[in-house]
Amino acid sequence: MKPADDVNDLASDVGVLTVRPRMFGLDDLVSWAGNTVEALRSDSSMLRVDAQFQSVSMSSRTDGHPPMGPNGLFIAIRGSQRDGHDFVADAFANGAIAALVNHIPANLEKHVSDGRIVVISANPDRLDHKVRRVGSEVANLSISQGGPDLPEHVLILVDRETGTMTALQDLAIWWRQSLSTPIVAIAGSVGKTTTKDLVAAVLGSQHHVLGTAGNFNNELGLPFTLLRLTSEHTIAALEIGISAIGEMVRFAEIAGPTMAVITRIDAEHLHQLNDIDTVELEEGRLVEALPADGHAFLNADDPRVARMASRTVANVVTFGEAGDAMVRATDVEVVGLEGTHFTLVYEGHHRRVRLPLIGRHFLTGALAAASVGFVAGCSWEGIVESLEQPLESPRIRAIAISPQIMVLDDTYNASPASCIAALDVLAAQPGLRIAVLGDMFELGDFEAEAHRIVGEALKGRADLLVATGSAATGISREAARNGMDQGAILHVAASQDVVPAMTSWNCLAGRSGPWTVLVKGSRGMRMERVVAMLQQAFGAASNSISSASSIAG
Repeated sequence: MKPADDVNDLASDVGVLTVRPRMFGLDDLVSWAGNTVEALRSDSSMLRVDAQFQSVSMSSRTDGHPPMGPNGLFIAIRGSQRDGHDFVADAFANGAIAALVNHIPANLEKHVSDGRIVVISANPDRLDHKVRRVGSEVANLSISQGGPDLPEHVLILVDRETGTMTALQDLAIWWRQSLSTPIVAIAGSVGKTTTKDLVAAVLGSQHHVLGTAGNFNNELGLPFTLLRLTSEHTIAALEIGISAIGEMVRFAEIAGPTMAVITRIDAEHLHQLNDIDTVELEEGRLVEALPADGHAFLNADDPRVARMASRTVANVVTFGEAGDAMVRATDVEVVGLEGTHFTLVYEGHHRRVRLPLIGRHFLTGALAAASVGFVAGCSWEGIVESLEQPLESPRIRAIAISPQIMVLDDTYNASPASCIAALDVLAAQPGLRIAVLGDMFELGDFEAEAHRIVGEALKGRADLLVATGSAATGISREAARNGMDQGAILHVAASQDVVPAMTSWNCLAGRSGPWTVLVKGSRGMRMERVVAMLQQAFGAASNSISSASSIAG
């Protein structure tokens, strides 16, 4: 029989033998804690030592994000308002079989004493007297006798100084290192999530890919994603987002990337990152963490990203429209809401690509994904076909709420660069162009200037402006200063007030179609409510501009 290094071939040879992929499980958790699993083994035990975790979450709820479920691992995180240790029992009730804690919750002490909960210390030398006594009792449990004291759950106890968040991150590092899976990390100020989705799609043409779910890209999301890694994955595409100085160093340690993509540098989280020079410095720490045999994929069209080439020992691959980019786009054609067509050029070869994403700015993510694909051994056919497939969750969605009204839903988040990119999409649309813009958050001392820049960019891109939020007054003021008639500008305090104000706005009364309405703002503004209310007011109640105008009148 052939060696068991190829699971599929082995299963085929034997006929009935199948090998489960290695997934993060209870035995791995116990091993990470520096203990053996022998104390948990028993034919009559209600605990299966080889149980694989089906979910890892800091939420005890079955509708949490991510949800808790059968064979789950609960991470008890202490937040500013709630302490996860208060919800360990709820997590157990909802399917968790283990929890990572820094103390034994008072409401579980009885279950620890009667043996229904096994406590395993990850730091036995740092336990206080009470916990050390409990640990001694647990160590001497004989669960093979059966009876009512069979263990049902496990608490992995870390010391209070380390804390459960740091322990979770260390656990993710340990698990990643045990599998040695190549990691592609995607960072930058804008475009991370779409680029990650495109990278995962391209890699999926050749590999079994683990991708970040949504934008799980921070100190919690990153380890949660890594704990979903299995032996079946041949590569992972992880999004990394930073909001403070020093975070990237730790996040790079957690992710352990062999490849890294930097999309673009722009104003982001300046309330903690101070200025754009600091943003560049901190984002660039990702490429500094790459090994010499790794690859840094850098945007040649952004000077701040391009010069990161001098900060890495890894191989550098550049992408963009610049003439010296190694992976390049030429003959770019924006075809409205159908997307962008371009010629992909690499090493003397070229293919025409029809990218079905609304907005020219998504070309950056497509070129980054193609670059990663070429290095990762994907074929030209696989790369092009992947780029031409629609994404499950595109960042800009075109919603026809009536035959004459199109809403561009770009409510995911907002920065000056992403707002201007969205306004470029609006500018290309026929008929009446309405920009509904909310505050941009986390810009620190750059806040006023950022909103001024967006207001200036409205010239020639929008016919009407609806601004909402206190900081967005800067958008309104600058739009008027740059020639937009004051009567074409509407300002409301909160996002829920936008549509009621629009329905009585004289500017919309009697206006013939078509209309295109762009809705964008920072996540905290909850601009998705505007989209829903637009659908209700101008869509469900109207099938044409004439009836919508009657509402406005």
